Amino acid sequence: MPEQKTATVHFGANRIATEVFECLSDHMIKVLLTTSTKTISRQEYVKDFRPTMVASDKLGLLQGLIEPLLKDHEALDRFQHIVLSEHALLGPIDDMLTKKTMFPKAKRRVQNIERAFSDRTLRLHLAIAPQAQCWTALLADDDFTPGSKTDTMPVHSWADLAARVANACPEAEITVWDFERPEEIMLPFLADLLEIDIELIDDRTRANLQDRACQPLKNAKLLSKIVQLEEGLQMRMDAQYELDLNTIDAMPNVSLICS
Repeated sequence: MPEQKTATVHFGANRIATEVFECLSDHMIKVLLTTSTKTISRQEYVKDFRPTMVASDKLGLLQGLIEPLLKDHEALDRFQHIVLSEHALLGPIDDMLTKKTMFPKAKRRVQNIERAFSDRTLRLHLAIAPQAQCWTALLADDDFTPGSKTDTMPVHSWADLAARVANACPEAEITVWDFERPEEIMLPFLADLLEIDIELIDDRTRANLQDRACQPLKNAKLLSKIVQLEEGLQMRMDAQYELDLNTIDAMPNVSLICS
């Protein structure tokens, strides 16, 4: 019996696990090709994938666009494993912390992924970080102005998002990654996405990870030492993150990997 083809998709969240595929050395990409593994580059994602992944059923695109574009894509069909990493797939960063519901389009986006790869075993990866770090990253945006009433601002739940993703794609394998300490988790994260032993990741790729990957999150950690959140908001966010980790860890059919 032939081996089941797989599609592994890292689909969010914004500015957490960034540029991990851009860190792959030429040697690493060649090694992956020997295992029939195709990593989707940022350019390929924007050109060939993004219109499908963000399609809305209101536009009548789901049945007419998704199946032909990806499922029957001959260039991809010859690969046993397809791996895609796009930290902003669930929506813009404003959808993460400032909307009434975190990533209100999450259900539709992950269902688009599921339909696009309906002929493969689907593995979904969600990278999360403490809400306070993500909020600090948002504060670094020149176009963003936070409201003045932080004491009443809702603190969104990663566990709620993970549950909505699991409900939307009950057949998918879902892994949530805790990026509170990105320097510790990004190497095992990359190895797991590629389904290879960490020992097989070459020195050039490792060096690139240290230099380039997760920069927005690393910068937010540094900025948090300068820009202090209101104490009450900081405490509520810290408490919510601990609650989220415990809740996700107890979820059936969802795996949690902590840094």
